[in-house]
Amino acid sequence: MPSRVDTPHTDPTLSSRSLLTTAAFMPLPRPGPRLRGREQQWERLLHLLDTTRSGPRRGGVALVEGVAGAGRSRLLGDTCAVAAQRGFSVAYADADEVRRAVPLAPLIAALDLRTDVEHPPLDLGATAAGHSAWLIDRLHASLAERLRRGPVAVVLDDLQWADITTLAALGALVARCATQQVAWVLARRAGEAESLPAKLFAALGDAERSERVHLPPLDDRAVAELAADRLSAEPAPELLACAKGADGNPAALVALLDGLVEEQRVRVAEGRARPAGDVQNGPVPRRFGVLVRDRAAALQPGTRLLLDVACVLGHAALPEDIAQILGGTTASVLPALQEALDSRFLVCEGDTIAFRHELVRQALLATLPGPLRGSLHRQAADMIIGRDGGVLPAAAHLVHGARRGDTRAVTVLCSAATAVVATEPRTAAELAQRALEITGPLHPVRANLVRVAVEALTRCGPLPRAIALAEESLGGALPQEQATVLRCELSAALLLAGRAARAVAVAGPPPPGTAAAEGLAERMELGRLHGLADLDAAAAEREARQEMTRRGGPSAGLRCVLARAHWHAGRVGEALRQARAAVASAGEERGVCRPFAPRLALATMLTHLRETTEATALLDVLRGEIEAEGRPVLCGAAKILGSSLALAQGALAEAATQAAGGLAAADEAGMPRYSPLGWRTLAEVALRRGDLTAADEHVERLTRTVAEQGLDGAAATASRAGAAWMAAQLAAARRDVEGLDAALAAVHADPYALRSLLCEEPAAAAWLVRTAADRGDGERAAETVRAAQRLAADNADVPSLLAAAAHAQGVHQRDADALRRAVQTHRDPWSRASAAEDLGALCGADRAATVMEFEWAMAKYARLGAARDEARVRRRLRRLGVRRRHWKHADRPASGWASLTDTERRVADLVAQGLTNRQVATQMFLSSHTVGFHLRQIYRKLRLRSRIDLARTHPGVDDGPGRHVTDRPAPQPADAGAPADTASPRGPAPHAPKTPPGPALPAPGHPADTTQPR
Repeated sequence: MPSRVDTPHTDPTLSSRSLLTTAAFMPLPRPGPRLRGREQQWERLLHLLDTTRSGPRRGGVALVEGVAGAGRSRLLGDTCAVAAQRGFSVAYADADEVRRAVPLAPLIAALDLRTDVEHPPLDLGATAAGHSAWLIDRLHASLAERLRRGPVAVVLDDLQWADITTLAALGALVARCATQQVAWVLARRAGEAESLPAKLFAALGDAERSERVHLPPLDDRAVAELAADRLSAEPAPELLACAKGADGNPAALVALLDGLVEEQRVRVAEGRARPAGDVQNGPVPRRFGVLVRDRAAALQPGTRLLLDVACVLGHAALPEDIAQILGGTTASVLPALQEALDSRFLVCEGDTIAFRHELVRQALLATLPGPLRGSLHRQAADMIIGRDGGVLPAAAHLVHGARRGDTRAVTVLCSAATAVVATEPRTAAELAQRALEITGPLHPVRANLVRVAVEALTRCGPLPRAIALAEESLGGALPQEQATVLRCELSAALLLAGRAARAVAVAGPPPPGTAAAEGLAERMELGRLHGLADLDAAAAEREARQEMTRRGGPSAGLRCVLARAHWHAGRVGEALRQARAAVASAGEERGVCRPFAPRLALATMLTHLRETTEATALLDVLRGEIEAEGRPVLCGAAKILGSSLALAQGALAEAATQAAGGLAAADEAGMPRYSPLGWRTLAEVALRRGDLTAADEHVERLTRTVAEQGLDGAAATASRAGAAWMAAQLAAARRDVEGLDAALAAVHADPYALRSLLCEEPAAAAWLVRTAADRGDGERAAETVRAAQRLAADNADVPSLLAAAAHAQGVHQRDADALRRAVQTHRDPWSRASAAEDLGALCGADRAATVMEFEWAMAKYARLGAARDEARVRRRLRRLGVRRRHWKHADRPASGWASLTDTERRVADLVAQGLTNRQVATQMFLSSHTVGFHLRQIYRKLRLRSRIDLARTHPGVDDGPGRHVTDRPAPQPADAGAPADTASPRGPAPHAPKTPPGPALPAPGHPADTTQPR
């Protein structure tokens, strides 16, 4: 370990005395941030200082040992600082490899011994031993001189580099000063047990008043604390799982985390740090890779070679396999293997030797040149095939090492891919595609490789690659049977990608006499009917029933087709019945129901209808089914549905996290069918929080996704309707007249689109009625009410549709009974709060009833995290003369960002974005004077003088798709000069009072209140 004090460049002809002089006068190390996971060790060192200082004839020795990066130097630096504060004379130095040839260099540097001024007597200086003895006496004298002024702390680091004379002198000096006020803190890097430093520590450890201070790997709690310190946020579990690659080593952990941050692979939102992407399987952070490689370079050459071979063999390998690749026996590699184990690169796992973490293996693997790595992979494959013929283990090496034209490699890769396509589709896709790369166009197994690759890619994605590969192969000359099988797989991939029309065209019946024609015929017909359900629900229902008659009864797949057809036709209750029946019988037909899993179809319907309990349980089963059946292409859909359920339950942070993860997974898989719902969830979260900038970003991405994703049929119509509704909500919140009119026109342009939206979004009906009425468009308001009532009449057993119709009717006709029914029957908590607020506004002269409904709605909004809605209702209560405390007591520091209250933080966020006090007041339902008061408190706590200073120092965060930071609400357009009471995007409640004149867009919301869309 290099010295922490730079050694100046020294001419090699200088005497040892000159070299010693350059090493003298070492500055004390500076203490750093609080040490994590070293509390017990720190207490022992403090105890040593306390006991040394407490009596005139007491001293002691602390022997600090730990691996490189364990925190020895930090611990010693803090010890020096505390010792100096407590009146000790601190003598500090660290040994290093450069000065190892100079006897006593660390002690001379620590005790400031000037060897260039004093010289030994001639009789002593004539021999090296005599000179060393004289130096030890001088060191003892220097120590005694310090002791006359008070207690002394001698702190020596990196003694693994100390010369033999220094080690001998330490033993002598510790013995001489045993009854004096000298605290010895000696540290070395843990290593060879038979080394001279280790023997000195063993001898000193047996002495009285000595204590060993071992620095083990950090435990999980300390790792989490250190990660939180480095990231300034609480680390998420998946980030802590990645942190295990540091093996509890503080230096390695810091390198890993700092490397991830530097490479923008960590996102921080709401005080929580999460990985951006797959950190576990992605590239190794450069900082961490450099640290691992540097530590490996310090090992013996034989150990380094063993690690090179081991990292090619994989995460774990048998010792005899490593030895065989190295051309020796297990016994011959024992020394190298033992060093690799001692250095914690490798660990024992049963009969194998394994890397302690995949990140470490990947860091070492990256140091091997490509040709050498490929050669080692081929050697490993030959070894495995020659030993036991293991096709899959050999293929794992050939995928990295096979050369073009290697017939045996192609055969092995094809066999392995075929064997695992249903259980490990990612592996199968990798193997099959690699085999296609190295095989010629006329190879006899090429057609089978294409089929396996397309099936694997359809199971795991990316779907565009599966579609392109299948279409390319079908464009050539293929045997009839192989072409039929490939068309079946292509149809499934097209359906999952949302391209229903193309899927229907591809899924024709197989030619008669084709092998396995019956099974193929069923699968292809099922795929065709699923596509038809998106394009023509009536035709799909009719033909599905005909197919049931032909087969002699229903199947899970055909029931699923019927369920989707009924849903698209607006027969929601019947759709649920068919979907539940499909799920009940799906277990008997596993694999036949592809590409649409009945559980996915049912979970989608239940999520839209806000049947959260049943949907959540179903999603849990679906996730297990996806893993068991090897269908990771559906993982993104499951996450996005989970995010919608979390939003319905008011878990905004979880909703945003799951939506961001689901969108990333869907994008990776090339399955855009559920992406619009994910972007809608993110936009809704941002709107409820009042972060209009984030909402704008999400709505823009939503609109672009709908335009570019290539969906057709019912999925495309539903996506466009949902995007238009979100755009309408955002336009209303931003008071964008033209944008709102355009979005509402898009929603109402197609009756089917409107019906689809009302099925999927229980809150949409009342919102559209309220907004249309506010815009003076009674016809559109009435159209929405009629559509909601038709859905309710056709689906009398679906509570969410009944509640939505009652809510829309209550707002449109000022019907208190209908609103009460909506409050009682809405499945969505936010919609219940909205209906209660509408009911409160309708109570009119009954002040007590109004207050009761408003308070109930406000409490609901608060629990759901809908801060803007809560603030709006609070303001309405204030206008009724009702004031409720809404702040919470919290222990906060006196200054800094952590000292701000929630309200002050919100004000700071908005001001930092450039809003005026009046605009902030409009956003927060406060007066401008109150905003000014909060701003003065912010300046005082942050020690700022101006809004410019606030904007400059504001800790902003931008987290990409999952951006949902409550700390950064969005600025409003510069139209807030209008009265603060005219910006509500909700429609007017019954008996709404007139609002004062304002901008061109009247308030599409509750009377005299700015709000966010609901």
